[in-house]
Amino acid sequence: METVKRIAFGTDHAAIEIRENVKNYLKDLGYEVIDFGFCGNGNCDYPDYALKVAKSVANNEVYKGVLICGTGIGMSIAANKVKGVIAAVCWDEDTARLAARHNCANIVCLGSRTATVSQVCHRIKIFLETPFKERHSRRIEKIKQIEKMESCTC
Repeated sequence: METVKRIAFGTDHAAIEIRENVKNYLKDLGYEVIDFGFCGNGNCDYPDYALKVAKSVANNEVYKGVLICGTGIGMSIAANKVKGVIAAVCWDEDTARLAARHNCANIVCLGSRTATVSQVCHRIKIFLETPFKERHSRRIEKIKQIEKMESCTC
């Protein structure tokens, strides 16, 4: 019997119009969606939602995470501050595939203002279904070593 994979999902106010479509798409693909996103009126602060998703991913409570803001950039910056997270902004199919395959990304970050709902959903599907290639493990281990540094003065 196959276990349903859980996805941490977070959005800010820029994604309010597409969030339900994306959630339903993920459910249709067979994922359980844990929604940490903004669903109110007005504006909100994207780091609040990125942090909730990132913590859930870093604590291995979910399979992977999906974050959507205006561009995906702000969410990725905030999520990447959490140890154990590799959040990637994916602006097309190739970057979604490569983020998973080469970078072992565990959170995909997308922009509601830079893509259609269909494009966002397709990128998420590619990201979630693309396996990591072990031949890239050495580089991921180097990223983990950087995380262990108290401060980097590169």
